[in-house]
Amino acid sequence: MAVLFQAELDFMPLHDILQWIDMNRLSCAVTISHDGDEEMTFFMESGRIIYATSPKPGKRLGEYLTRSGALTGPQVFSALNESRKTEVSFTRFLVERNLISSQELTTIFAQLVETLLIDVFSSTSGSVSVTSPLPDSVVKGPLQLETGRAIFDAVRVLDERERDTRKRDEAIEAVSHRLYNEDFELPVMPGVMSQLIGLLSDEKSTFHDMAKLIMTDQVLISSILKIANSSFYGGSGQVDSLQMAIVRLGMREIVNIVTAIQIQSLKSKDVPQDQLQAILDSSLKVAFMASGIARECRLDSEEAFLGGLLLDLGKTVILSVAKDYKINQALLDDLLDTRHAEIGAMIAQKWNYPESIQKLIRYHHNRGFGGISNQMIDLIQIADQAIQTNSEGELEAEQLQSLKLSYEKVLDVYYTATETFEQIKSL
Repeated sequence: MAVLFQAELDFMPLHDILQWIDMNRLSCAVTISHDGDEEMTFFMESGRIIYATSPKPGKRLGEYLTRSGALTGPQVFSALNESRKTEVSFTRFLVERNLISSQELTTIFAQLVETLLIDVFSSTSGSVSVTSPLPDSVVKGPLQLETGRAIFDAVRVLDERERDTRKRDEAIEAVSHRLYNEDFELPVMPGVMSQLIGLLSDEKSTFHDMAKLIMTDQVLISSILKIANSSFYGGSGQVDSLQMAIVRLGMREIVNIVTAIQIQSLKSKDVPQDQLQAILDSSLKVAFMASGIARECRLDSEEAFLGGLLLDLGKTVILSVAKDYKINQALLDDLLDTRHAEIGAMIAQKWNYPESIQKLIRYHHNRGFGGISNQMIDLIQIADQAIQTNSEGELEAEQLQSLKLSYEKVLDVYYTATETFEQIKSL
């Protein structure tokens, strides 16, 4: 039996693993250990759940069948023994011997799976192991539960139970409802940014067109030249004019610089300026950090820059929606953490940034599965972690390895990125 991968549940939630298996149509056994030594296993064929076992009394298929009245205890016991002797799966034996219909068996099995999933989802500790191939005792059965539906039902029931057992903050519910229904205004892209992106999308545009547009704002020109001559672009030589900056750095890099400058000047009547500025400052640091790492790794530095710059912009929308409600800070922080990525992707879409940028923002908190990772997401996560911890936090060894990046090189990029950030703040 081969082990596909193993993980801790607090690092890699079960629903992410099951969805990954479903997406890739894998056939495997998923064994979960939590709450001590208790184990349960979900058997999946082509991404669907075909059987599940648990050693815990009351949470086994045979007990569910007797509790529902579909079968008696002796019938279940006899069927288990006979199926083992004939080497036929228990569920297939039940249906072929007309002890229960396939439809009724599926309904009862779905209830068992829902209960087991709720047990795991409500626990934050434990480990999971994914192995293959499937044992002969479970294959060729009549059960084929859709994994996505099973997860959705378990999460829904778990949420309903939590509402019944503790008083929920009504304000957070109202904010969540507005976010779910997209009842909010996305920030408006500054005018110059919009025009510059339009130039980039026009194959006939030249750097002269870009220079002509920027030349209307002398303050912007001065800022671009200061950044172009900063240590972040060290080694490119002295840049004395806007035209030279465009030629030396490229049109895409100039758009990134202008985006950084103009986003730093964003204002919001709905978000306290200190909160807004903290988000914008952090985003700009991550942008320079990500871009610097991308250069070291020979990846797209412009894409890394924009991804880092826009990845937390969704938090400003959540704060603007939450302003009218009294929300417990812990709940608000959780909402900011869980919803900002999808809203940030909406902003990037509204601002007409490429689909690659939209996806990078949307999935920038995702982890790789089974040794398969996305280098740009790894890069963004390393940059974000370094900035949030002031370079003092522990970085993921696997991510550094996937990028062939040393910890010392990350520190070098960090110091250069933060120095460039301070130069921009002083403009």
